[in-house]
Amino acid sequence: MKKAIVSLLVIFGFAINFVQAQAPAGYEKGSIVLANNSKADGFIKESLNSKGNISFVSASGSKKTYTVAELNGFSYKSDIFIAYSNDFYKTVAVGSKASLYQKQSNNSGKLLYNGSEAYSATTTEGGIGDYYIQLNNSDDLVYVNAKNFETVASKLFANCNVVLADIKSKQLDYAQLSKAVEKYNSCN
Repeated sequence: MKKAIVSLLVIFGFAINFVQAQAPAGYEKGSIVLANNSKADGFIKESLNSKGNISFVSASGSKKTYTVAELNGFSYKSDIFIAYSNDFYKTVAVGSKASLYQKQSNNSGKLLYNGSEAYSATTTEGGIGDYYIQLNNSDDLVYVNAKNFETVASKLFANCNVVLADIKSKQLDYAQLSKAVEKYNSCN
C-alpha cells in the first residue's frame, strides 16, 4: 500500500501547476495524499520535528492542519514523505527491490487524533534522522543504524551476493547506506 502511495507521489508530486496562485508566507507548493488515497494540490508548511504535522492550504485558499493519521503521504520542496506507524518519513531512495527512508517526526507517546478519536501514539524505534529500509515485498520499515548495519543489511540483502560481499569486506558500511540500497536495487 505504501509503495503505491510513494509511486503516486513520485509520478504526480512534481506536476503541481497553479494558475496565478501565490504561496502564503512560509508555505511551499506541495501535494498531499489523504488516508482515503485522494490527492490534493496546494501549499504546505511543515512542522514535522516540533509538532509532527503539516499545515496545508488548498488552491481555493482553505487551510487545514493534518496529522500523520490523516495522510498517507505528501510531497514538498521536491521531497516525498510517507506516513508510517504514526510518523512521517522522507524518501531517500526508491528502487525495484528496496526503498530507504529517514524519520522526520517522533510522535511516540504524543496524543494524536484520528478525526475526533484521540489515541496515544506508538511508533517505530529510533528517532528523528534515523534510517529505515523497506523491501518492496514487505510493508515493514526496518530500523538500521551504525551498530546494526552489517546484521540488518546482510539479512535484508541476502539474495544479492555482490552487496553481501561488499558489506563483509567493509566496502559498504553505514556511511554508504544509500549506496548499499541503490546497489541492491541494481542486483540481478
